[in-house]
Amino acid sequence: MKKNKLSKYHWVTNATIGERNYQGKLIANAVRSNLYFALIIFVLLGCEKIEGSGGSSAITGNLSGRSYTFSNNSNEEQEITSITIPNGSNIEDGEYILLNTPNGGTLYYIWFKWDNGLAPSPNLSGRTAIQVSFSFTQSNTTVAQNMTSAILNIAGEDFSVAVNNDIVTISNIQSGEVTDAEEFTQNITVDISNQGKDNTTEGTTFIEGPIVDNRVYLIYGDDAFYSEDTRSDAEGNYQFRNLNRGDYTVFTYSIDTLNPDDEPVAVMQSVIIKERKEIVQAPGIFIYQ
Repeated sequence: MKKNKLSKYHWVTNATIGERNYQGKLIANAVRSNLYFALIIFVLLGCEKIEGSGGSSAITGNLSGRSYTFSNNSNEEQEITSITIPNGSNIEDGEYILLNTPNGGTLYYIWFKWDNGLAPSPNLSGRTAIQVSFSFTQSNTTVAQNMTSAILNIAGEDFSVAVNNDIVTISNIQSGEVTDAEEFTQNITVDISNQGKDNTTEGTTFIEGPIVDNRVYLIYGDDAFYSEDTRSDAEGNYQFRNLNRGDYTVFTYSIDTLNPDDEPVAVMQSVIIKERKEIVQAPGIFIYQ
């Protein structure tokens, strides 16, 4: 009887051990499968191209072209710019306006600094800052007066300024052709009251070289609209930074030489970023102005 009981005891014990071994194998296989799945997901994500910002790569390029000057026996005129100012509550801290002078003179930017704001100066390369300080509670006419004083204090040799309620009128002291003022704001409006002109005789001339201070755009992947823009520097160079791997398109606008009176046409170049921390040189862009 003892032998039978002992035999039965061993049979029960071996079966229990077998079940435990089987369960252990199932757990091990499950863990191994999950690790394989996680590795596959990691590899796929690592290889995926997601165009856009947030990465460590960059695109650089150069913008050059031919700039035409058309003349028709016109007398020289001063550029006059009118700027309409809203209430302080409608101006974002750090917004700015580009302001120019003719014939290679000083380039400026007017930036709006809220008294308690944290936005830093844009520090635009090659331009002199004109800071307009204002408070959130100030009226549009008060901010306009602040702007007038700031311009005369920094750039009084290049501009005369008049203010009428919330409209600031800025006149270039020197006559001649000027790149129009441009606003980078939500609610401040810039209008050109009078185009600056050189004293010219009839004819057409042109020069070729770097296209300076011209806007260049960047499209992510197959997007229908551009997502970023920047400006070319004094050598015609530009750069888009902090990009992910993927396909991009850089472009800017040019005069249509076959139909000069038509709308400008986009000149595009395709760029592919293949690696992290890669700086890709885009093909050069040549345009007509």
